[in-house]
Amino acid sequence: MNNSGEYLSDTDRQVFFIANHLILGMTICLLGIVGNCLSITVFLKQGLRMSVNLSLFAMSVSDLIGLIFQVWHNFCLNPYLELADLPVDFLTVQILTAGSPNIAMTRITCWITMYITAERCLSVLLPLRIRNIVTFKRTVVILLFCYSINLSFYLPVYSASSLGWRFYPSLNKTMFAFIENNRTLMVSLLMNVSHFYLSVIAFICNFIFTAILVVSLKKKSEWRRSATFVGDQNEALTRRDKKTVTMVITVAAILIVCYSPGVTSCFVEIFVPDFAIYAKQKNVYNVIWSFCFLFHSVNASINVIVYYRTSSKYRTTLNKILFDLNIVKT
Repeated sequence: MNNSGEYLSDTDRQVFFIANHLILGMTICLLGIVGNCLSITVFLKQGLRMSVNLSLFAMSVSDLIGLIFQVWHNFCLNPYLELADLPVDFLTVQILTAGSPNIAMTRITCWITMYITAERCLSVLLPLRIRNIVTFKRTVVILLFCYSINLSFYLPVYSASSLGWRFYPSLNKTMFAFIENNRTLMVSLLMNVSHFYLSVIAFICNFIFTAILVVSLKKKSEWRRSATFVGDQNEALTRRDKKTVTMVITVAAILIVCYSPGVTSCFVEIFVPDFAIYAKQKNVYNVIWSFCFLFHSVNASINVIVYYRTSSKYRTTLNKILFDLNIVKT
């Protein structure tokens, strides 16, 4: 702890920013952008009439957009920009141009994953009625709702705040920065509350639905092993359904692990006033969230590997696309 009572100094924060944002973060984001572009191409080629394909396509789009914003976010948090004496306060500019849009996209991914796990739960628990319950039109409406509910809470942020020229007395210079007005505090409170509830609701639901899937899949597997009269065709169908459920469980489990630090930070921010972006422990706050953003980038980037390893249909389509581009040989 230094003389000001902070657990981490500005130098410590800069070291973590270089590691998490410039080195690891940038590498993961660039790989994730390529991976999600491939996934979007695969799902478009396979067609979006299937509920799972449409949902995974929508999630790949949100992951792609989120990673693009995260690249700009990583750039803005480059400690070397502070030493360049540029007339831009990147640490505040990123709030509106990178941080907020990225968090919106990560929440959308979380909500879409929640819907996918819920849909798979119904397919396991009600296999004969699932096609009547989960239709293409209903899936479109639900996915649009996932996007709209998460994006709508950011409208007040952009109406109450803006970017412009701001004078810094301590530096005796004017910089292009984030400008607040008399509504910013109220909007900030609204944002924190909405972010907390929307994130926690999706996180808890993902955890519950994933647990139900794991238990249901285990029970179904035990029952099918005991049903020796099942024919080869039905057995093949069982294996295909099992692979889909396994893929969904893996995607949801990775999301739960990667989003746990962010959700935990939301709880800490509520009960520890010093843990905030402009509070006493701002350096600790920024360092912790640098890890949270890093985990978010991992979650948005790793799904292409999960799809490739768990879905033979995805693997076949992707190999064909890469072969047509002369990237791989059959």
